[in-house]
Amino acid sequence: MENILVICAHPDDETLGLGGTLALHSKNRDKISILILTDGESGRNIPHQKISSRKKQAIEACKILGIDKINFLDFPDQKLDTFPLLEIAKKIEEEINLLKPNIVYTHFWGDTNQDHQQIFKATKIAARPLPSSSVKKLICYEIPSSTELGKGSDLFSPNLFVNIEKTFQKKITAIKKYKHEIHPFPHPRSIDAITAKSQNIGSSVGVKFAEAFFIVFNIQ
Repeated sequence: MENILVICAHPDDETLGLGGTLALHSKNRDKISILILTDGESGRNIPHQKISSRKKQAIEACKILGIDKINFLDFPDQKLDTFPLLEIAKKIEEEINLLKPNIVYTHFWGDTNQDHQQIFKATKIAARPLPSSSVKKLICYEIPSSTELGKGSDLFSPNLFVNIEKTFQKKITAIKKYKHEIHPFPHPRSIDAITAKSQNIGSSVGVKFAEAFFIVFNIQ
């Protein structure tokens, strides 16, 4: 049984980025915990009740994926770059020390969203390979409309593909819980675009639907 920690900047990243893979982990009875750093809404200057609603949507989405352990840290949305990097890393390290995950999923460093960039930098510090660390795998996931615009060393070049044929519909059902984050096609966060992307990734490795990842390190 794997012990997994998923580190996200915003509520919905866990489902958009790796919902199908997490549903597979749940099906395999792996232990899964989600750490969400920001409220996902305050950067838009919206009422507090929208923040509470977004949290509720995250809980509902994760329940569909078979996950019931979520920790919200409530940093302000789109302002992670205003906090010392070590402060964010310390929060992540505390979660790692508490949960002892052997696999950590986090954002990709080349994302255009600055919150995602900060989360990667902080996770890389908190999950660095040390004799005392439980973390044996550090894996980056991609987020539609944030990851695909990278160039050069910031280009997302996956080296891990997960077949999500059996859990793709669960991912879509979970995504639909985020009512205000889904947009009409051709927005990359439309249901049609998410479906097409999963099919495109899948066809590149000979399956119907897949999610793609980049392994930062894998200690055997």
